[in-house]
Amino acid sequence: MTTVADALMKVRFLSHVSAPDIRRGAVFWNRSDLEPGEALWREGDEADELAILSSGELIATNRNVEVGRISAGELVGEASIFLGSDTRSATLTALEPSHVLVLSLRGLRRLRQASSPLYDALLAQALVTLVRRVRATDLRIARIALGERAAPARKEPGVLARMWRALRPGVPTTVCPPLRPLLRALPVLHAVPDEMLSTLEPHFQPQAIEEGEVIFLEGETGAAAYLIAEGHVDVLRHVRGERAERLATLRPGDLFGANTLVEKGARTASCVAAEPTWLYRVDAEGFHAPKGEAGRLWRESVVATLATQLRSANAVLNRVADPLDEAIAADDESSFQQLMAASGLLEALPSVEEADLEEIKVVEDETPRRLQGRNTLY
Repeated sequence: MTTVADALMKVRFLSHVSAPDIRRGAVFWNRSDLEPGEALWREGDEADELAILSSGELIATNRNVEVGRISAGELVGEASIFLGSDTRSATLTALEPSHVLVLSLRGLRRLRQASSPLYDALLAQALVTLVRRVRATDLRIARIALGERAAPARKEPGVLARMWRALRPGVPTTVCPPLRPLLRALPVLHAVPDEMLSTLEPHFQPQAIEEGEVIFLEGETGAAAYLIAEGHVDVLRHVRGERAERLATLRPGDLFGANTLVEKGARTASCVAAEPTWLYRVDAEGFHAPKGEAGRLWRESVVATLATQLRSANAVLNRVADPLDEAIAADDESSFQQLMAASGLLEALPSVEEADLEEIKVVEDETPRRLQGRNTLY
């Protein structure tokens, strides 16, 4: 019979983890064999495990409505276990004979405490899985979105405009605020040692943005995220023809565009400076550059950011959309505005107070944050 270690070594996203590291980590895993119709987890169950589907296929249902399918080699339960959640938001049921590799929260903590390469591989895959779930939710919103504003477009300035900007640029007149307090305002990083932040800081480059300047356009391929240091940024979504809706206004301390750090893809919204603004830009290379504990904490911070965005957006969607009929009437302004709010939540994690940050824990802590609201994170 195939051992748990053998099964883990066949998982594609673990292929770069050495066999000895997998064997050492395999002691924390269990194997579950499911018959068709048998549930791995049920909606409302305590969320204290993650799993890799070794073979077979699972269906995820929320309120008895299908919300997704899981194929062999996929990771599930990643947000709940890395960030902490009370209960499962969906039931996972086998569609055919299926073999599942299951890791408890305690086992994940043990892997992290040992700085296991297996933990780092799971963290990296959790990021990829979350980004794909964010994009799937974005597509769900796009299917029912309408809009009334002109979509932004990137235009080359004329000669007179370029001369005027050279004389009186609309960029911030102040010096860029320091980065460290902004990093400490992000999930997970609020209490890390200064030397950890010193490792991250060189990968963030300050950038002055003029009022009205397009930072990036919806549909463009992105590979960078931005942290607002000063000013405000409007998030616009192109929803019908040449029209768009403002989804959100982002403020100092907000991190946006993080999806493309993990996996290149089209921007799901346009971001435009609402006033002279200072940003810190980090590209995909800078995101992956920090190693060891500093890199681990930074990536856990992005997991927390993406998971919270997705939970919040799904909670709004579950209030607005009927799972059996997601169409929203054209004259249903209230539902439409909530739909736009859900889309905005996918773009950035709103700034939170220090007291709230203290409640956001990662797996090494014994009291993970309990986030409320229905979602489709399984």
